[in-house]
Amino acid sequence: MSIEMLFLRIIHVCAAIFWGGGALMMEFFIRPALLASAEGGQRVAGHLANQARLHIFMMIAGIATILAGTLLYWRDSDGFSSAWVRSGAGIGFGIGAVFGIIAFIFGAIFGRSNAELGKISAQIQGKPTEEQLARIQALQERIRRVSPIHVAGVILAMLFMATARYLSF
Repeated sequence: MSIEMLFLRIIHVCAAIFWGGGALMMEFFIRPALLASAEGGQRVAGHLANQARLHIFMMIAGIATILAGTLLYWRDSDGFSSAWVRSGAGIGFGIGAVFGIIAFIFGAIFGRSNAELGKISAQIQGKPTEEQLARIQALQERIRRVSPIHVAGVILAMLFMATARYLSF
């Protein structure tokens, strides 16, 4: 394995661990805790969005994962032209990539919505205004709709990437 391939694989795997692990932690632990803790949760959400800028780190990790993965696939497939693309591994990695892109798109919607929630939470002094409350509810509904697609995409991308070398179609 060349140094370039090793470097790309390290970037792809490490960024995917951060991105996918962060997405799953957010969905199954952090978001439910924020929802259950009312005003305290609003402050934590505000900190994650405004000071920690979690959504930006997640976006960078997603982009790094996709770019490194695309370059790895390009190299393994000799520019998307070899018989490898039609092999079990090529198809498996391709399916995983499609799920990864789906996860990225819905994760971007999720992240942007959470960032906006954090900004609104930081502006609230005491009780939210009717306008703030309406916007919060709309954002929470959007998150509720996109979150299952985002998480399913992450899980399926992980499963196909982890098993692609062993698949036969």
